[in-house]
Amino acid sequence: MKRLIKIITVVSILSILLFASVYGSTVYSGVNNASAIFANMTYNDIGNSFAKSDIMRMTALAVIRGNGDGLYYPASYLKREEALAMILRLMGKEKDVQVAQNSASGGAPGAAGTASSGTVDSWAQGVITVAKNTGLLSKQEQSLDFTKNATRQEIANWIAKGINLTPVYGKDAQYVYSYKDSSLFDADKLPYIEATIESKIMSGYTNGYFGPNDYITREQMAAVLSRAFNISYTMMGYTKDMGYVEDIQKDSVNGGTRYTYEIKNDSGQDIALISENSQSANYDFAVLKNGVAGLSSLITNGDRITYYTNGSNVVFAETESTSSYVLSGTIDAVWQGSFRLIDDSGNSYIIYYNNNTQLTMNSVDASISDLKYGETAKVTVFGSTATRIDIVYTDLSGNGQVNLGDRQDSGKIADIETNSSQVSITLDNGNTYTANVDMPVEGGSGSLSVGDLKVGEYIKLYFSSISSNTPDEVFLEGDYNKAVAVIRGTISGVSGFNPKIQLKNVQIYRQGQWNTSSDYSMYSLDGASVYLNGLKIPVSDISKYKGYDAYIMVENHYGTDTATLVSIQNGFNMSYVGNISYDGNTLTVTLSDNRQVSVNDGTIILDDGLLVPKDQLSKVSQAYISFARGGGANFISILDANGPSGYYYAKGNIITVTSDSITLGNYYYYSGNDYGDESLSNNEWVANGDEIFYVGDETYIVDNTGNSPSNIPYSQFLNQKYSGSKYYSAYVVSSNNNAIAVNLRPLVSTDRVTKAVLSSVNGNVLTLDNVMDWNGLNNNWELNTSLDSIDVTKAVIVKNNKVISVNDLNSGDSLYIVRDGASGIIVTVQQ
Repeated sequence: MKRLIKIITVVSILSILLFASVYGSTVYSGVNNASAIFANMTYNDIGNSFAKSDIMRMTALAVIRGNGDGLYYPASYLKREEALAMILRLMGKEKDVQVAQNSASGGAPGAAGTASSGTVDSWAQGVITVAKNTGLLSKQEQSLDFTKNATRQEIANWIAKGINLTPVYGKDAQYVYSYKDSSLFDADKLPYIEATIESKIMSGYTNGYFGPNDYITREQMAAVLSRAFNISYTMMGYTKDMGYVEDIQKDSVNGGTRYTYEIKNDSGQDIALISENSQSANYDFAVLKNGVAGLSSLITNGDRITYYTNGSNVVFAETESTSSYVLSGTIDAVWQGSFRLIDDSGNSYIIYYNNNTQLTMNSVDASISDLKYGETAKVTVFGSTATRIDIVYTDLSGNGQVNLGDRQDSGKIADIETNSSQVSITLDNGNTYTANVDMPVEGGSGSLSVGDLKVGEYIKLYFSSISSNTPDEVFLEGDYNKAVAVIRGTISGVSGFNPKIQLKNVQIYRQGQWNTSSDYSMYSLDGASVYLNGLKIPVSDISKYKGYDAYIMVENHYGTDTATLVSIQNGFNMSYVGNISYDGNTLTVTLSDNRQVSVNDGTIILDDGLLVPKDQLSKVSQAYISFARGGGANFISILDANGPSGYYYAKGNIITVTSDSITLGNYYYYSGNDYGDESLSNNEWVANGDEIFYVGDETYIVDNTGNSPSNIPYSQFLNQKYSGSKYYSAYVVSSNNNAIAVNLRPLVSTDRVTKAVLSSVNGNVLTLDNVMDWNGLNNNWELNTSLDSIDVTKAVIVKNNKVISVNDLNSGDSLYIVRDGASGIIVTVQQ
């Protein structure tokens, strides 16, 4: 008989494995004590409790233990020792408690012992010992009477410590002071209470009070534990996942029945949860559905469930007690995994989507990447998750014409190619569009055209045709995704239900240097991508790497500084500035000394203040690179400073002025003289013979020989005093010998050629980033870490072959500058 049972068991296991291999599913079997778990969940006195589901959920997951009498006593106050026992179970420390209890009682369970200087019931000796050893209890708390009732602030403090919430100090602690009775909080508990409130594990009363010294009931504790468990379930060894039940298979096996619940989880994976009651096996899992406890037989097709697994076993599942409904409106914002819909009445809905969400456009199957801002959509929602999204365009003419804006696309620019008068733009979703280089761009600041757009910028495209790849309007999203900074710091934790990364010793990158920013900072992780040594990890895993360094791209998301790309690394960090070459096949950067540094998805690559894809490295020759010794690059700032494109720069004395030209020449050095003017060649001034530049009515002429600039009309320039006999000198910007601008001013031998990125404008002062000066001795560009601004009061500024005002400059513009110290002479905006 034993041999027969073994054979049957082997057959049962093989059949489960066969299911997994055939259907490609990950298989989880129930547990053999499921009926006992179900019995423990069914208390007789919680029918009217607001926390009924929380009590049953926490019991099923072994955080709460009943007394065996079928009663929970939900309205009774909770003793300190009882609260600590529950929190230690939440921490996965129950085994430690049992070992400590046996040790305290000399191996006789229930015997009295001394675990601390406080008062404690005999059954809880091990609880207090482990609470003390794990740091839950401060030295002062170790002398408490643990048989007395626990207070709300004690629970908040212990919960935060138990599940490793990062304490919130100083100015970042705001919630605790928003309550009318904030003066009653114990000062030493404040940082941990703040973390618990911020994480939405606990909150105050509706009357504006928190009640720090109020006692907590057993049902209130169950609700608190349930919310904390959503953050800490991994501490007990659980894995949590969600999905939809697509099918239920019923099979006769070994004189019994096996049920296979086929699930498509939110990551698009096929999952199988299995229960069996046969001669060879008896396992199942507890289920909570619509407030009713039971076993797996409660599950039906179409249910959306949350299920908890431990190793290869499913322990507990809970169904969402909601039904499908349909919403119609306009998509107002799209994030990773969710979007906001505004209906015709102005109501706002946050709706989630996943790999199971079906999307159509005018009834044609489409990709979830086609979900865009501004689209009109009909959304079928189950709970808070979209099961189907229908994007609707109205064809006005029957030949593919729609209202402007009905069809849209948006995203970050992944690549730009300019060919004559056309610009080809590829978005990060892979779609490519073509537009005229001079097509106006809405949004942003100043006057922009498509030719001004840069890789890394976020744009929206509007079409009046369903099929055309040429947009009718282009809009630059200037606020969302606006780069703020690249920072680095030591991870001290993650706090909040809407998580924020907390950093110590924070530094900010600027021009090849890391400058101290603050001792402590906290950044939102809205939609962040997180990488550990180049491998993507969940945001929730950040707290596992306390003490590691994090390199973070910070962007402005509707006024909030948000960490959008987090690169975590361990190991000694190094940096390099200089020439590079990039191999896109091997994803490696070779430095000038032949060292090689790998680039991965977690590498932050910045160009003109914008986050750009790895492929852009193939177009550059110089960069600042921060990398782990023996590891990959965590941050790259592109420093390429190509020479001027399309402009010719000259300086010299004015020899003659005619009706349509000026001649420059006879520039005398302080150390000698060379005949003729000078022009920039390879970013250095080179002496030439006399040069003629044609002057027309569009030539901008400014006289900077006095205390303030004076604009000179073309006619006056010809007829007045600027002839060679008056010994005037000038700097000229031209295109094909046609003068765009003439800056009349004294010549200097101390002028420098500089490349920079415009950060901001304040009056006539430009604040600069990535400032690089040309070094003629080394024949390369070098970072200038001491210059961060220039005054352009007496400069000419040229963009698109025209002189512009300082107000027409835009943050992120690439500038090619001729300067004397911190004073600009010529500034050209490079395309």
